Amino acid sequence: MNLLPKNDWLDGEDLVGKLVNTFWDDRKMSVDIRDMDDHYEVKADLPGFEKSEIAIHYNNDILSIDAEHSTENEVKDDGRFVRRERATSAYHRQFAVPDIADEEIRATFENGVLTLTLPKENYEEKKGKAITID
Repeated sequence: MNLLPKNDWLDGEDLVGKLVNTFWDDRKMSVDIRDMDDHYEVKADLPGFEKSEIAIHYNNDILSIDAEHSTENEVKDDGRFVRRERATSAYHRQFAVPDIADEEIRATFENGVLTLTLPKENYEEKKGKAITID
């Protein structure tokens, strides 16, 4: 008997990773994935990041999103920190996404939100059919 819910979207997070992430849940890149029939739409929150700090790869049916952001590390003579919480942030997420037309993947980044469009390969729109009664 399988006690874990089946999810076709492998997110690279095992049970140990989920346990560890409960302590640092706000440090994880939040992602929404929607099935739009002919494509998938992926939205990832990356506030404070620049486009140049994000890398996206699709290889062997695995979508990878990496982002790394560093705050200013230069020491200046205009005061010392009493408290410093802003530091380097690095995120890595992976998802198993089979049957994607990888040459047609599009990405945009606006207002801290990364949006990916992953067209499904060989997608045929399902058309309704009238059934006659014999």
